[in-house]
Amino acid sequence: MIERRDWRPEEVVRLVMRVLIAFVVSGLAQALATPLLGSGGWPSMVLGQVCLHGAVIASLGLFLRSHRMGWCEGFGLQVGGVARAIGTGVLAGLAFLPAAYGLQWAIGTWLESLGVRMPSQTAVRILVEADALGRSAIFATAALVAPWVEEMLFRGVVYPSLRDLGWPRLALWGTALAFGLVHANRSVFVPLTVFGYLLALLYRHSGNLLVPVAAHVTFNTAPFVLLALGIRVDR
Repeated sequence: MIERRDWRPEEVVRLVMRVLIAFVVSGLAQALATPLLGSGGWPSMVLGQVCLHGAVIASLGLFLRSHRMGWCEGFGLQVGGVARAIGTGVLAGLAFLPAAYGLQWAIGTWLESLGVRMPSQTAVRILVEADALGRSAIFATAALVAPWVEEMLFRGVVYPSLRDLGWPRLALWGTALAFGLVHANRSVFVPLTVFGYLLALLYRHSGNLLVPVAAHVTFNTAPFVLLALGIRVDR
């Protein structure tokens, strides 16, 4: 179980504001770089992600320093052992994959039956069209860095903040819904929301953020493995 963190609400608000500013600035950086790096390609997308992730990690560092905590202490990275945490997370991520792709297919089929056109995901299109260097860069940002950043923010800070204020259900479902919404895609909103709920449960029961991080890395790695096998799962 996660120990009580007692994150100060004012510091959580400051962190969220910094993240929102970072989101806007990274978007502007990507837009300004697009004419130089080419529209619709992987360099501008990776640049935007690097700017966003870097700013969020710096903001998290300031947040932890304001509470006089290190990364391991703040996120329980040594609770229960590193190997066990990673192994549990990988198994959980693999177990959820069939359900996630099944939900995505079912929801996409239902929306198309209602006449809602489901274009291919931009990130997937860029990944498919990228060369080896581009795919490596996208993999590094999307499958390795993004899970850490998102888990530290959603599960590491927001979830225990709401829980410690006496709102355990809001902590679970609120972070799950926010996780689904930030990815801004109708066909994956439900599976990602369910996945966000699962990630919060993994953190709640293990007390070690490495468990949801490992599950998240496994989940984000799956599209790259499927692409290497010549399998397309996007609509």
